[in-house]
Amino acid sequence: MTASAITVRIDDRIRLLSTVLALTTWPEQEQAFRPHGVHAQAKAVRAALAVAEEHPAVHIMQEMLETAQSLSTIFSYSACLSLPGFRARSAEIPVWAPEDWPVQLRDFAHAYRVREVWEKGKAAWKEAEEQARRALEGQDPLPLLVQFFGQQDLEFVFQPNLGYPTNEAIGFRWGQALICICPPHVAWGTNPPWPYDDDPAATYREAFSTYARILLREFLDQHPQEADLAMHTHLPVPNTFLARYPDWFDQFAVLVVSALTAIALKQAFDEQEAASFTVMAHKAHGFKMLPAVVDVLEHYLLERQAGKYSDFASYMPMFFKTLRIAARMQKL
Repeated sequence: MTASAITVRIDDRIRLLSTVLALTTWPEQEQAFRPHGVHAQAKAVRAALAVAEEHPAVHIMQEMLETAQSLSTIFSYSACLSLPGFRARSAEIPVWAPEDWPVQLRDFAHAYRVREVWEKGKAAWKEAEEQARRALEGQDPLPLLVQFFGQQDLEFVFQPNLGYPTNEAIGFRWGQALICICPPHVAWGTNPPWPYDDDPAATYREAFSTYARILLREFLDQHPQEADLAMHTHLPVPNTFLARYPDWFDQFAVLVVSALTAIALKQAFDEQEAASFTVMAHKAHGFKMLPAVVDVLEHYLLERQAGKYSDFASYMPMFFKTLRIAARMQKL
């Protein structure tokens, strides 16, 4: 087996937040947005702990969801907890977190014996971990990412998630680690999800895009002038796309991260995987600009290799100019 730069592991702190999320209205929201089958473990945990729906830890999670706190932010709280007792390290608790949440989470975990509930699905979780390792075997996102976001000492972590959320990967940074929390691939209709190693390209796609999105946001924070220029530059996308993604960062991230992911798939697999992802991204996001964005980013890589640009920040003004030209050419 070829070693992977991505570490696969099951973290009970993340699993605890996923379990609490299962008892909120989130499962119904997912199904209302996109009906789909979920893993048997997601169903089993929700059924086993239904009596805990009124626990304060669940109410706090629900309140954070209703105040539009992102799942990535909420799940980053897991890193503040210690194992095995789920005690919070006070010096690391973020300012946005409710003051009594650590006490309530610990009480939830012990009062309802969540580890015993997880233990009943131990084989399924172990199998998911092994599937993810096989799917990510030999993959290394760093060489491509550093060409855009600079050389960094990073640890890539992948957490298979058989609970909630069931239809999207989320991620956050903790120290030098970039953590991707990823469900198995949603299947057609209401069929159970596919194993992680059934389509290795799809698993790597989710991991890479999660890491790239985290780094893109950090990159813009570190380059405020370039970010300001980007925010005031019209993106050549349809109004339907703007309506779907009213937040500017989401607009920019969909374009850039999707294009980077297509390049990553081409490098790690082949042109066919990149083309399949392009078609999927068009359907998912409602825009046809992805091939043009890929061309522009590949142009940057060639120019960088030739020594014209030292980093993506210096290329940003040219990125928008070239993208507009590519968009016009696409319409001819």
